[in-house]
Amino acid sequence: MNLSQQAERLEAKMKKMIHLHVALQDELKHLRSDNEQLKTTIHKQQEQIRQLEEGKKALQLAHSISGDGNPAERSAMKSKINEVIKDIDSCLALLNK
Repeated sequence: MNLSQQAERLEAKMKKMIHLHVALQDELKHLRSDNEQLKTTIHKQQEQIRQLEEGKKALQLAHSISGDGNPAERSAMKSKINEVIKDIDSCLALLNK
């Protein structure tokens, strides 16, 4: 194989490598974009989960207060509400000083 043929083969390999490099850069750009979209989706879903959990707690509280729950649950809930009210009263008293 002469020097000219070797140079042509080397040039062909380099062109192939450059083409592969460009293709990999494009793929990386798309993967990064997909990754950002997925992160955004995850964040939105986590926020939805948080909101649903808050709604569930509120529903459970409403259910307990409405009298549909068993007496032990109602009593525990009323105690918790009274405790929170006392804490609020204490805070208000401190603010008024």
